[in-house]
Amino acid sequence: MEVMKLTLFNFAYNNIKRDFKTYLYHFLSCVFSVFIFFLFSNLAMHPALKIVDSGSTIGIILFMASIISMLFSFVLILYSVGNFLKNRSKQFAILNIIGASNGQFNTLIFFENIIISIFALLIGIIMGLIFSKIFLMIAQSLIDGLNLYFYFPLTPLILTIFLMGGLFLLISLIAPVILRKKKIIDLLKKEELAEKNHFLLSLTAVIIILPITIYLHIQKNFSGFIYIFEILAGISFSYFIYNLIFNIYNFFMEKSGRIYIKNNLIKLSNFKYKINTNIKTMAASMILFSIILTSFVYIVGAPLSISKDTQKIMPYSYMYANWEDEEKGAKKAELISEELKSIGSFKELTISYAKLKNKVRTVRHIILSNTMYNEVADFLNREKINLSDNEYFLIGVDGKKNPVLSDTIKDLISGYGITKEAGFDKKIISISGYFTSVTVVSDKNYESLSQVLVKDRIYAFTQSDLTNGSIKDLEALKNIIGFEDGKESLMSYSLYYDIENLTRRLVSYVGSILCISFLIGIASIIYSRLYSFVDEESKKYSIMIKIGLGKAELKDILASTLRWLFVLPFMTALVISWIIIGIINQLTLTSYTGLAVICSFIYLLTELILYIIIKRKYQKKIFDNIYEA
Repeated sequence: MEVMKLTLFNFAYNNIKRDFKTYLYHFLSCVFSVFIFFLFSNLAMHPALKIVDSGSTIGIILFMASIISMLFSFVLILYSVGNFLKNRSKQFAILNIIGASNGQFNTLIFFENIIISIFALLIGIIMGLIFSKIFLMIAQSLIDGLNLYFYFPLTPLILTIFLMGGLFLLISLIAPVILRKKKIIDLLKKEELAEKNHFLLSLTAVIIILPITIYLHIQKNFSGFIYIFEILAGISFSYFIYNLIFNIYNFFMEKSGRIYIKNNLIKLSNFKYKINTNIKTMAASMILFSIILTSFVYIVGAPLSISKDTQKIMPYSYMYANWEDEEKGAKKAELISEELKSIGSFKELTISYAKLKNKVRTVRHIILSNTMYNEVADFLNREKINLSDNEYFLIGVDGKKNPVLSDTIKDLISGYGITKEAGFDKKIISISGYFTSVTVVSDKNYESLSQVLVKDRIYAFTQSDLTNGSIKDLEALKNIIGFEDGKESLMSYSLYYDIENLTRRLVSYVGSILCISFLIGIASIIYSRLYSFVDEESKKYSIMIKIGLGKAELKDILASTLRWLFVLPFMTALVISWIIIGIINQLTLTSYTGLAVICSFIYLLTELILYIIIKRKYQKKIFDNIYEA
């Protein structure tokens, strides 16, 4: 009879097969990561999005979503690997004691991770294929103008296998390093070691890092260093604050004598025993929660102000300009006017101006008369102005920044006694970026200035509802006038609206999925932290039950740990999120308060559900371990 040879690979496979519960959390983390990445790849490579240039905003959004999901997967899986190896520390120590070499030890860990990764890839992709239809249907309902039909995603399939497979391979190579420097005795007696409180170390870090970060901001030194210091300051300050909160709470409980009421002594001792790990988990959770909760409000709110924001870059339904033949341009503008009048109630305006001579066509420093500007203001329902001969008024050119008088224009108009700024308006009077600068002067000064400048004009057409129209209408107008590319320009509001609408809805959809994934990921990381100490906690509480600790009391103690690790960071992050939203509302003059209230209710409901799930699973795991022992 042939005896099967037990290889390290077989040993690793049998380990997983016999004790799959130990590997389950790590396996599910890998499956979830593959599932999310596959769904994003499936959307990004959909045939309906082939028209999207990889360098465009939409292309960058889809690319960044894939990168972020990869980074999220790396952190989540690496964290789960660390806790997974920690759970098996005794087993690894025993293997070393009975003679396993470092090479065999590392190979065993590598094989175990590879086996888990292969099955996770398989299950994650199968789940992705099953749910991709639903994912695409939801995306199509939320993103206008896309026919996201179901297709067999061969390219996303191959990409997921190679990229996620490569990520799993990298983590499998890193995994042995995590335990390589630990001594066998530390692995065997790990649970007997209480963690030290690094309060003074965290205070020192804050004292050193925070002033440097503030100084760099004061100096407006926005180099790469400031971002590194901002991250370090955020991490060290978060760690310090939670450490401080716990120390103050502990001091109050001791001085007031409340520590001896009910189970408070056990709760505090339990937290202090793993204080460094607990506070690191709280700080990391709070930072991630703050980013997610704040981002989600603006991600969801992105499509809500598309029309108003599009007007900031294109204030008219159509804008036409001819760069080479003024007479021909006037005739084509007349054709556009006749066609638009037959479609609906359009109004039109010819905007005449004088510009500085420049060899570069796209550089347009223009001078506008007071009367002409008031006609534009009336056309766009804006406030009119009345300038004296020594005054000038500045108009925005990109819809974002406040206009500034350039040295070129300043030198020109100062020669005519125009030296006083009467004000400015950052709202544009043409498509964003068409003009380099726009300066309004009195009619008298305009007459004088226009004699030494080049006269030109643009034609504006608009209607009450700018969203009426499509890219097809723009193409039809181009065909009617015999549009000559490179010699003239014909732009429409609908072109920018459609692009902005697609971009923002895509951001909203992709961002929402990422935020939800991260929320689940944070809950998963916290559960992993709890799960990694289950055996140790079970032994401790088993002894307490024998000397009289009741089930209800134990449940309260376990829930207390979860409230510190999960609920407190979440509530802190929610407050921080509201502060950030309030500041942004003041800076942008756009209110997201109503949306923030709705999102807060969603957050609280999600938090409550996750809290109940984690609490029940954690308590069940502890009780199962206690009564199975």
